[in-house]
Amino acid sequence: MKKLTLRTKIYILIVGLLAITGALYAATPVFFTNVSYATGVAAAPDLLLVTPYCNDEIDKVACDGTVSFFATIPGFGTCREKYMATVPSTSGLPNNTFKPRDVYVTVGAFVFKVDVDTQNATPWAFLNGCTASDHNGITFDHEGTFGYDMIVTCREGNVFRLNGQGVGGNAPIATVNAGEIEGPAVVPQSFGPLGGQLLVADEDFSAVHAIRNNNPPGPGPYTVTLNVFTHPTAEGVFVVPQTPCTFCTGPNAGAFFQAIQDGQQIWKTLLPAFAGMGGDILLTSETTGQTVSVHWDGTQYVTTNFQNIQGVNEGASFVDCAVPTATPTSTPTATFTPTATFTPTATFTPTSTATFTPTSTATFTPTATSTFTPTATATPTFTPCGALGACTPPYPFTSTNPRTSIAFNESEVQKCFKVTTSPDGCTPTTVQVFYNDEHALTLGIRQVQVKQSCTGGTTAIFTTDYPVSPMAPPGNPQSVNFPLVGSQIQDGDQAGTDTSGRPMFPALFITDVTYNPPPPADLAGDWQYGGTAYPPSFVSGTWKSAVRIVDKTNNTVTVTPDADPPKNNWTLGPGADPICSPIPANEGYGAEIRWNIADLNLQPGHRYRLYFMEHDGDQNKVGGDSGQGCAFITMPGPPPPPQSPTPTASPTPTPTPTATATPAGVVVGGKLLGPSGATKTVVVTFQNNTGSNQVLTALSFNWPQNPNGNLTKIQMGGSTIFNTSTGGGSVTIPSFPSNTATARTMGPGQCGTVTFTFQNNVSTNPALYTPPGSATFTPFGPVSF
Repeated sequence: MKKLTLRTKIYILIVGLLAITGALYAATPVFFTNVSYATGVAAAPDLLLVTPYCNDEIDKVACDGTVSFFATIPGFGTCREKYMATVPSTSGLPNNTFKPRDVYVTVGAFVFKVDVDTQNATPWAFLNGCTASDHNGITFDHEGTFGYDMIVTCREGNVFRLNGQGVGGNAPIATVNAGEIEGPAVVPQSFGPLGGQLLVADEDFSAVHAIRNNNPPGPGPYTVTLNVFTHPTAEGVFVVPQTPCTFCTGPNAGAFFQAIQDGQQIWKTLLPAFAGMGGDILLTSETTGQTVSVHWDGTQYVTTNFQNIQGVNEGASFVDCAVPTATPTSTPTATFTPTATFTPTATFTPTSTATFTPTSTATFTPTATSTFTPTATATPTFTPCGALGACTPPYPFTSTNPRTSIAFNESEVQKCFKVTTSPDGCTPTTVQVFYNDEHALTLGIRQVQVKQSCTGGTTAIFTTDYPVSPMAPPGNPQSVNFPLVGSQIQDGDQAGTDTSGRPMFPALFITDVTYNPPPPADLAGDWQYGGTAYPPSFVSGTWKSAVRIVDKTNNTVTVTPDADPPKNNWTLGPGADPICSPIPANEGYGAEIRWNIADLNLQPGHRYRLYFMEHDGDQNKVGGDSGQGCAFITMPGPPPPPQSPTPTASPTPTPTPTATATPAGVVVGGKLLGPSGATKTVVVTFQNNTGSNQVLTALSFNWPQNPNGNLTKIQMGGSTIFNTSTGGGSVTIPSFPSNTATARTMGPGQCGTVTFTFQNNVSTNPALYTPPGSATFTPFGPVSF
């Protein structure tokens, strides 16, 4: 294979291979098992763990692919990419003080520790300066150049180094000023000029960057080198162990595991594929599915197309041979995990199903006692176990909490719902809500647009996309397990809520009423009192997404659902449950929303109030169009112990959400290539999140000369700051005329738009605008775009 230089070889190789139909790969990965929107992976010889995207569990995978509950990350509550690392023996004594086999998980700026013996998860460290709530990577140094410490990378570029006592989270050791940083690994010292360095993947810039400890294993100083390799939408860096090993044993045992998030799959690569590769690295790609290997042959870095798995490639892990296997103990652990105890059965009988019908909302006052009996609600078929109980939502009612007075004006779209049990009637298994309306169900907010005023009298729209499970064309009835429901943020500009603040996605809320708490504590888990919203386990039929527009120029918020798919009436998709009998009225668009109670981790012997809501597909009423319902369930098991004498805390009447961290510095807010009505322009918006004025002092930009033609001028706000016709596909401006300084200034908290005007209509393909441009703001520094 031709040898190429360190900084260019991978890029050239991949471009060439992607142009060849039927490119050959060195390895053939094998499908292993399904995990709900699998994201993070950590593998050891006897332990394989996976984090789902949209719940707070860590799942454990057995040798035969069976998935079970392992641990819960407390206080999670939103969809995030959570990544894990298991402590190797090299990070235990005497090199460090971590306990081998313990598991560490990134959740935003927090690192959680999961004790492998008790499976208890606790907050372990807070990363001061880690502003990203998602995409934060984690690894352990196996080489010693970073003291066998834990390394955590934050999406915005900050890199942290923590020892076994948690010391190191107060400040980053280095900052990678590039794109979206994740997937770190300390590479072997035998890996050529980069040996012993920390490599990090950059999904936005399709690159790999390096951080060198110039005083190993001491505390730096550190040097950052950008773009040591190039790989399309680089997701992670993974070191092939010198002697690879497998999870479990046998000819089909896997040595490398990858999570395919959209396919909800875990794939494995078998041990023979890594023969002779010890000390090499793999680079994975989130969107192309392509994994390449990189080998140092003593003179050059040589890359090979290694394998390809189509889909959204997220976390991956080699089986870490340095993680010791479990020591047998006479005391079994994790005996009473809810998911292991209450696995729902696959068969349900009509006699063990409670059927409810929606009614007009009952009036409720805060002084009502806990013995309040709702009216106009169908009586369920009670079982000897007392597993089910009828319920009527009390809202709206007037109280000191303004949320309780918000009306639910579309409860008629909730045609009926059922709470099912196991055949003996003792174990609640599912909540099934059946929706029908003249518009399709809204599954969630797929995009948030924030419009605000910028310098020079211009306005900018900052757009953020969130994943919502799509319907495959042509929109026939279909089903999806654990659907993606868009933004699950509950407050602020990026909230995935209606104009009243309710989740736009179908949401279930849980209140533990085991000890008969008095009002309003008996509603403490509801949305009105700041409860956690649980997205559904399953949706079937038809659905669509919506766009939320936050217009700060006139202080308005609107929610606009997408166009409806073809009507499906009451024809649902594969795996849907039987509709209530008699079948309710049909208005054109039907859907089932299901929550599996086993997914909720409820406690044995406890009684719960389940409260749920959904939104219709037109959102044309003030405050948003939403329906509501509720039911009581009792989980089987021994009676709970007497209530603690400690008084039950009352719910907070006006919940205070955790603020979403604002990225520090000057950041790129948006990029528009040929926006409507101005097809000869490229517009880049910058946001000043510092506490001082920022002045644009230098600029470089690259574009496709064909079709754009020459650059004719550059404006910031409404003022021209450069007007020299320039060709060749690139421009570098080291300074600007002093008389344009005012136009080039953004005040604290302000945004500014830089508009590039071209001779012709511009290309709308962002891949042609490479390498990335750079804008230097003084005093902040350069910003890539």
